Amino acid sequence: MTSKPLAYLLDGLDGPKIAAATAWYEFYYDIVHEGKYLFEIEKMHLQYGPIVRINPHELSINDPEAYKLIYVSENKRRTDALDGFINGIGIEDSILETVGHDLHRRRRKPLEPFFSRLGVSRLQDMLAEVVEKLAGRIEALKGTPTVVRLDHVFSAFAGDVVGRICWEDKEEFLDDPDFAPEWYVVWTSQRRNMVKEHISEARQAKEEHDRKGTQMDIKASVFRYIMSSDMPESERSDERLVHEGQVFFAGGTATTARTLTFICYYIISRPDVLARLQEELKDTMAAYPERVPSWAELERLPYLQALIKEGLRFVSISTPRLSPRHSPLPLSK
Repeated sequence: MTSKPLAYLLDGLDGPKIAAATAWYEFYYDIVHEGKYLFEIEKMHLQYGPIVRINPHELSINDPEAYKLIYVSENKRRTDALDGFINGIGIEDSILETVGHDLHRRRRKPLEPFFSRLGVSRLQDMLAEVVEKLAGRIEALKGTPTVVRLDHVFSAFAGDVVGRICWEDKEEFLDDPDFAPEWYVVWTSQRRNMVKEHISEARQAKEEHDRKGTQMDIKASVFRYIMSSDMPESERSDERLVHEGQVFFAGGTATTARTLTFICYYIISRPDVLARLQEELKDTMAAYPERVPSWAELERLPYLQALIKEGLRFVSISTPRLSPRHSPLPLSK
């Protein structure tokens, strides 16, 4: 049942009356029929139009023009995320599961400089080191009958990068002979404790530098950066930051690995694409590995950039239920 009057739910917006009255309709398709509700929603739009009620609390809008009305900047409208859509995994105090607009901004804003273009450019040396290690692993397998799974390779690569960015992790997945295929289950109590220890070290280092009147190396890790940022002290508890570390690790590893795997597969499977890319890279990579090209140099290669953008376009997560927003205004037909 729902706390809203039944008549309010059933009137004013199109869609099956049962979907408006109870969430069991959604449960039936997603659980009994194993995730088929999105196809049922598609049928609803064909029957009822671009806006349909899909459960007592949500509307589905099938209209590209609605995107710029729903997802707007805060100077136009402050909008909360839909409570209950992504929570339930025990990290409700992380940025990922923060519902309120103002609280989300307080948690996100201090991190923006670290992940800005300038902030990422400061990580080039570290990134080049991990890339060279990855290239060395692949080169060592050349001429052998070993079958390499690209998703494992790039998960290990991305995991190493994220680990260094977040908590200066020296454990490297690329050292694993099989590229650590179990990377997605490594968020164990041991790793959690390791992250918590790094956060405590970063906090103590900041206090020590404050006493001496010196500056801490804030580019070393995101948590050292946080300790020197304007993030409110109330948002810097060890437990909450450990949850942020979990989000950084899972999100930064899975998305990066999937994108790289997708792009590389299609480059390798298309000889014409591979040949054109090799031709464009020939001059820029001529002195590699003695000289590693900078990010700025690689950005000036149009075909390489086109391949990256096309890969991102295809791989980007897009579902009918992506990141719903809570409307601050009453809706009517």
